[in-house]
Amino acid sequence: MVNNAGIMDNFIPVGEITNEHWERVLGVNLNGPMYASRAAIRIMLDKGKGVIVNNASVGGLFGARGGAAYVASKHGLIGLTKNTAAVYGPKGIRVNAIAPGGVNTAIGGTITAPNQLGMEAIGRAGNAPMGEAEEIAYAALFLASDDASFINGAVLTADGGWTAH
Repeated sequence: MVNNAGIMDNFIPVGEITNEHWERVLGVNLNGPMYASRAAIRIMLDKGKGVIVNNASVGGLFGARGGAAYVASKHGLIGLTKNTAAVYGPKGIRVNAIAPGGVNTAIGGTITAPNQLGMEAIGRAGNAPMGEAEEIAYAALFLASDDASFINGAVLTADGGWTAH
């Protein structure tokens, strides 16, 4: 199973985000993968095996790759990935995450009014090339394949070198 849904948060810092915006971003980016994983785990336990790939973000590794809600949701998703891998790995279920950088997908359409203060922070993080959705899909296919059978609880960074700077 791949948890791939996600939305941005207009780079809004903690001092300016509304409760509604916070809850919406965490609802899609963190609660959604938890609910889907919970349902998938039940099926995978019956089968004695399974793979979950969570589409996190470099925002889950660093603080200046989104606003407060986005970054918190992606840090939480990485934590959920590691906890689920630790608990269910002995049951034959592998759980890993991908941490993409910027990718040309519809998620950009969820940025409607970027916050200037938040944009300044992300600008200080440096620039990297934009990836394509297929490049992230190849990473997910690898993690789901038997070629990755010894990988569990890992975060695969796929960011065109953004975090290397």
